[in-house]
Amino acid sequence: MTFDALFVNPNGRTARSEFVPALVTVLAAIAFFEYIVPGRTSQFCILMLLYPAAVLLARRLHDMSKPAWMALLPLALLIAALLIRLKYFSLGEPIDSTVKWIGLGAAAALALWGCAKK
Repeated sequence: MTFDALFVNPNGRTARSEFVPALVTVLAAIAFFEYIVPGRTSQFCILMLLYPAAVLLARRLHDMSKPAWMALLPLALLIAALLIRLKYFSLGEPIDSTVKWIGLGAAAALALWGCAKK
């Protein structure tokens, strides 16, 4: 499968055998920018990597005969958490932290479901 098919075009399907290595690649890139690259560059790159992650999840959900809209809530929470981290807005300290963890948990659950289901 091509790069465009996996990470750019949300239409179509991605089998589990292609999803898992592609997911590991995206997660490795996010980890690289989170822990190695400093400052705003890191945060901007992570924000940009959410698009390929969303496309990959949407394609996997299509393959599982589920609507891709299921990925919208976790991705919206992750984008909100990144914007809070970039200090574009705040909902208050306890809520800011909660948004991040709920978004990460929901996205992780969806990704693990995509890895486990045939």
